[in-house]
Amino acid sequence: MIPAGLSRETKIRRDARGRWFDGDEPIGHPGIEKAFDRWIDRADDGRYVLKNSVNWAYVAIEGPPLFVRQVVLDDDGAQLVLSDQAVERLDPSTLRQGTDGQIYCTARKGTMAAAFDRAAAMQLGAAAEGDDELMLGGQRVKVPLVEQPL
Repeated sequence: MIPAGLSRETKIRRDARGRWFDGDEPIGHPGIEKAFDRWIDRADDGRYVLKNSVNWAYVAIEGPPLFVRQVVLDDDGAQLVLSDQAVERLDPSTLRQGTDGQIYCTARKGTMAAAFDRAAAMQLGAAAEGDDELMLGGQRVKVPLVEQPL
């Protein structure tokens, strides 16, 4: 229960480019921004929250909740380094391309969308086999175009 006069609502938001704000003011502190990226989660009602081991609060997330910052191709497929600093294996079946050309996948054990930033998309592009197919872990993967990638 939340004590009287307190709320879990905040003015904290992240724009579609991954920049954090408190209202209209940029956060601008790298340590806080990295912590916020790690703390992104979903509340039971489906809204985004920042959640750590002590507390949680609602935030607004424009665009994807996660970004792929690096792709490391290997014989088994690809490892991803995410904006929350997690490293996980790419599930190629979750790859998709938005109508804007942005590449997405699903991360955090299938719970959140992640958009590939420009550098990561270029790294993934090294596995390209034509315009819409990749060769990952010895398998040809077709990347579908979707209207709603998030």
